[in-house]
Amino acid sequence: MINRIKAPAAAVAGMLVLSGCSGLLDVDNPNNLVEEAVRQEAAANGVVNGALWHVSEAFGSVIEAPAVVSDELYWIGSRDAWGALDQGFISDPANEFTDANFPNLGQAVWMSQNAVEVLAGHLANSADPDNFRVDYGRALMFRGLALMTTAEQQSDMTFSYKTVDGPPVSSGSAVLGQEGFEIPMPNMGAVMDAAIASFTEAIGVFVAEGETDLELDATALRMRAGMSRQIMDARGTVGTAIAYNAAVIGDANTVLADGGGDYRYNLSYSAASTDCNMCGNVNNRKENQIDLSLVTVDASNDVDGINLQDPIGGGDDLALIAMLNQWKGGSYTDSGNQYNDLTVSSARLAHLILAEAAAAGVAGVGTFADNINNLRAIDGYTTDYTTEDVVATLQHHRRVNTVLQGLRLSDMYRWGLEPETTAGTDPAAVWAPASDAFLRRGSMLPVTLIEVRANCYLNGLPCAGG
Repeated sequence: MINRIKAPAAAVAGMLVLSGCSGLLDVDNPNNLVEEAVRQEAAANGVVNGALWHVSEAFGSVIEAPAVVSDELYWIGSRDAWGALDQGFISDPANEFTDANFPNLGQAVWMSQNAVEVLAGHLANSADPDNFRVDYGRALMFRGLALMTTAEQQSDMTFSYKTVDGPPVSSGSAVLGQEGFEIPMPNMGAVMDAAIASFTEAIGVFVAEGETDLELDATALRMRAGMSRQIMDARGTVGTAIAYNAAVIGDANTVLADGGGDYRYNLSYSAASTDCNMCGNVNNRKENQIDLSLVTVDASNDVDGINLQDPIGGGDDLALIAMLNQWKGGSYTDSGNQYNDLTVSSARLAHLILAEAAAAGVAGVGTFADNINNLRAIDGYTTDYTTEDVVATLQHHRRVNTVLQGLRLSDMYRWGLEPETTAGTDPAAVWAPASDAFLRRGSMLPVTLIEVRANCYLNGLPCAGG
């Protein structure tokens, strides 16, 4: 819960007395919405779009710190808290940047859950519920995305409701949603399970409504969530080479059949909606930069080339170039800005999931070589994979095809990897021996100080009624 300071009631009353009924303060503000107005049927679409806004804001903020801890970004700016993350200190609740981003995630979870509850109410009570079915499905999809981001990036989380504090997931007593919508969250695995359930329900809605594009998007998101659920169990076990989830193989095949080519589910940012905080920190403010194991930079720390080479045929890696071109909004050597699309799921990820399943010996998914070469065909590599090392090939292709999508740190944990100067990483970005990333592999983001100070389950103060 985040406390907000409000003007004392006596002060407000005093202003009303001084101004009188027709004074300067006696103005109806059409933009001053109360909750009752938000719950009106006419506002339904806006509530769901608001959930998307908050989820986009959260995703573009929260994944940056783990990216800095990993070998995707490194600190080049002036703010020491990024440097602490670069050295692996991910669990500090007082880190100014993770602390600033935590409210974005809390708001995304709350707003998306609220959208589900509001739309469920319209379906139950409206004289024409058909008007709200698609938006209900979208609300479910955005709630799934908020919960998936939470489960992937956080070690712990709280789910407060308005001014009512919620216990952390680590307590075993966390619950999302108000009465009638409660979802128990006894551990972070259950948070991901709730995300998957949200996507599943959304898919059912979209199928019933004939919304094939939305059905594809929700399926792609469920695919990522299902694979991440498996990786969550593996990231604390150093050196886990192969992880697969049989439940997502069907989703991967669907994404490739219905999306095909280079399909991507992107979150879009613009001046008319919201910006991507991570993009701004790299492209505008230059607090962080793409890691030197991936790119080369000039004397001004601007990207001027590709360092990571294709391990199969040699040369600058084409998938990395394609993904960084999107990141910069044109060419990877451009300055870029804070309005770049961020990919959340894709056909590329589907190929990787099938390749990893093949490497694990799963029947009916094709060979590892076929799946990797189908992936490589997207970018037009001229040399096919044949007999190169399976695990090293998987690691490389997963890295370049999911770069800056919030997945790399978990992959590093499960594969026992860490930033290396021999790969080009800046020496200041190597994990310190005393850091959480080094000592406690699998460490992700904590509940931060802004929540600790405000939440009675964390600050030692009695809870209301307690």
